[in-house]
Amino acid sequence: MNKKAKNELMFLMGLGALASVLFGRKKLAAGLALGTAAVAFSKKKSADSFDGKVAVITGGSRGLGLALAKKLVIEGSRVTLLARDLGELEKAKEHLSKFTSADKICIFQCDVTDQEQMIEALRTTVRHWGSIDLLINNAGAIIVGPFESMTMTDFEAQMKLHVYANIHATNEILPIFRRRGGGRIINICSMGGKVAVPHMLPYNTSKFALSGFSQGITAELSRENISVTTVYPALMRTGSPIQAVFKGDAEKEFAWFANADVLPGLSLDAHDAANQIIEASRDRQTELVPSLIGRVRMMAAVLFPELMQSAMGLMNRLMPRRNSFNYRTGAQAQTKDSYVLKSLQRRAESAEADLNQTEKHNPEFNLGIQ
Repeated sequence: MNKKAKNELMFLMGLGALASVLFGRKKLAAGLALGTAAVAFSKKKSADSFDGKVAVITGGSRGLGLALAKKLVIEGSRVTLLARDLGELEKAKEHLSKFTSADKICIFQCDVTDQEQMIEALRTTVRHWGSIDLLINNAGAIIVGPFESMTMTDFEAQMKLHVYANIHATNEILPIFRRRGGGRIINICSMGGKVAVPHMLPYNTSKFALSGFSQGITAELSRENISVTTVYPALMRTGSPIQAVFKGDAEKEFAWFANADVLPGLSLDAHDAANQIIEASRDRQTELVPSLIGRVRMMAAVLFPELMQSAMGLMNRLMPRRNSFNYRTGAQAQTKDSYVLKSLQRRAESAEADLNQTEKHNPEFNLGIQ
């Protein structure tokens, strides 16, 4: 039983003991109290180490994927990074070589939405390292704009990248894990897969679908020593707004999205998130919401769904209204007035430099429709 499950069990047993006291069931209360104590003082399993393990990270050349790779190589892991841009992969390898020897880093140019390319990437990794211990499905893209500006192509591209690519990768990794008697999968979902926000409908739709798949596959694989950790980040400082794709009033859409992405107290440092994610996988935790603001948002949606929906409606009223089917990357949409404070702009630029985010001017490529 992982640490989080143990805490949840103790909480429920403690509530049961309290309720039993209130209803005069003293023997039951005593039994539950003893059970809670037994769980609390049960022998802790020694923490698993990722030293010497092999990890495959999709979308590993920049952003959160690069932060996860850094965390793993510092711990002694060998990593294979998958991405479509070979130049970005080479820069990522150069960056990670500051923290480990270059021979512990393998890069593979791969479009994860192409099943044959994904199969070849995994097989090449097994030939190179001998096996795979951890698969991190991290590759992703974001499209922002009002629903009227979106097309079925936008929805299909997001589903293909966030859902079908993960299903294919999981299907291909399972025989490898079964041969070695177990393994770990990390699926990077999003708080957008728990609570939808306006002007991100293709993204929200795909992340809700990924959440459903991930929860179901977690249960099905639990008896095979294959753990699945689904991660629901809220906003993170990964430098990704310049890579996102914007439609409608692109400049204004970029402004609200980019400012929220670096706002103090609202966004989480990518390296902090990476640390939490690896620790959750180490403990075989099934779900992780790595930020307080994310946990509050999720709890509010469960306890007060009507109020949360009203808040989302208010948020939508404040958003840009112009429609346009034109695609623009964040790098194309940003202006000198995009950030409300220079300090926020410096924060964004720092994240971009730290996590290998470079300006792109091909939105169709970023979205995966070219």
